[in-house]
Amino acid sequence: MSAKTEQENPEPDEAEIPEANVVEEPSLEEQLAKLSPEERLQRERDEYYENWRRSQADFQNLRRRQSQMIATAANGARTELFAELLIVLDYLDMALLSPVETTEGKNLHMGVEMTRNQMLQFLTQHEVEPIDSSGSFDPTCHEAIETVEGTDAPPGTIVETVRTGYMVGQDVLRHAHVKVAAEVDDAADQDPDS
Repeated sequence: MSAKTEQENPEPDEAEIPEANVVEEPSLEEQLAKLSPEERLQRERDEYYENWRRSQADFQNLRRRQSQMIATAANGARTELFAELLIVLDYLDMALLSPVETTEGKNLHMGVEMTRNQMLQFLTQHEVEPIDSSGSFDPTCHEAIETVEGTDAPPGTIVETVRTGYMVGQDVLRHAHVKVAAEVDDAADQDPDS
């Protein structure tokens, strides 16, 4: 642009723009001063009431969050306890698998079996149930530790349970360790020379 054009059409400065359309809002104090004493008291009452309602809602939310936190902490502690008890139960099962020939050993075996049954009863009372490990493999509650070939079972069927799994309600406490039947590879069974 030439200097002559700039002089003919000067750009207006921001300070030169008229502020005719700008309307200032009166402050809250000015608004309250214009109100009658009754209206002022009603407005203050409404403001206090709204603040009280918000405080009540905040308090209810706090109570709800605290209840959820307490329930979560209690459930976590309960789950940890059950997991530790399952290890003890595994040791009792292993003790029961050992061969017993003497009378003293048979009495000890019977005591271990009674202890195991009492622990299972306690766990059952608290909704801890063993996972069914018969039928087909379910990755949500089973953990395959080995695939077994050469069985008559269809592929994906549980062949053996190595360690029993348990659930608390609908949640898996411990996955069952199982051996699963593998798919038969027909190509591997054929002779490569034929």
